[in-house]
Amino acid sequence: MTSKAFEGFWPQGKTCAAIVSVIFDDGLDAVAQAPDLKGRSKSFSVWQYGAARGVERLCNAFADAEISTSWFVPGVVAEKHERLLREIVAPYHEIESHGWDFERYDAMDASAAMELLKRSRDRLSAIASNEVSGFRLAAGNWPRHFDRLLVEAGYSWSASLNGDDVPYSHSSSLVEIPVHIELEDRPYFQFNFTPAFPKGQSRIPSYEAVLGNWIAEFDAYRKYGLCYVIQLRPEWTGTPGRIALVEALLAHITSFDDVWLTTAADVARWHASKVIAAPADHPINVYEAYVDEEQARER
Repeated sequence: MTSKAFEGFWPQGKTCAAIVSVIFDDGLDAVAQAPDLKGRSKSFSVWQYGAARGVERLCNAFADAEISTSWFVPGVVAEKHERLLREIVAPYHEIESHGWDFERYDAMDASAAMELLKRSRDRLSAIASNEVSGFRLAAGNWPRHFDRLLVEAGYSWSASLNGDDVPYSHSSSLVEIPVHIELEDRPYFQFNFTPAFPKGQSRIPSYEAVLGNWIAEFDAYRKYGLCYVIQLRPEWTGTPGRIALVEALLAHITSFDDVWLTTAADVARWHASKVIAAPADHPINVYEAYVDEEQARER
């Protein structure tokens, strides 16, 4: 792939796209792995810090950079922190679905999944200033044909899968905005002694090294004309020291005038308007062909 591969691909003559996203789980991700965490007030407070301090700190950094961002929020978190989302997030940033209660859609039937997808979208729509059109898978695997279910539930895009560096379309027309783990904060900073997160207790690296990783990735995405998606969590990068990493990253991104720094919904709408089908050799289509072959063998 050369740097010319996506020349003229982005709107307004931009070289690449960049999206700043926030995942606001309020500890649901940790409780899903360690259900007894809710009874450990000291440990659980590590995750509660996000709502108490991190959300506002992130929003202040975004305001200073004069950017809008995409927030993925479970329905139950929206109910618990409605005032926070209405007052700080909704007027300036888009709110999108992160499911209802950190459920696994690969562990339920289609009717149950549909009910939760619609419930989440309805609840968030009552708070958001945007039309809730996006979804990010919280836990578990992506069920086969889940894209069709999302479209039926009223969603038009997802930021859940990893198999590319630019948006692509599922066969259902659902737009996928790929995300990557090295562009999350949690793999670097999530840490707790008891219960152990991570189990090997091997996190919290040098802040400078993390910023270096994020900037190196951005520079490469810009060089090759791709879609850069950073994923932040209030409890991990909303601390007094780590917010400086966010500020430095945003200063670097906004120093270039050829970057389309926008929301995920904007990127999804733009891609959908182009009507670009994923080629036959795209990972999403290769996977579908593989499953079809396996099922044919079993019959």
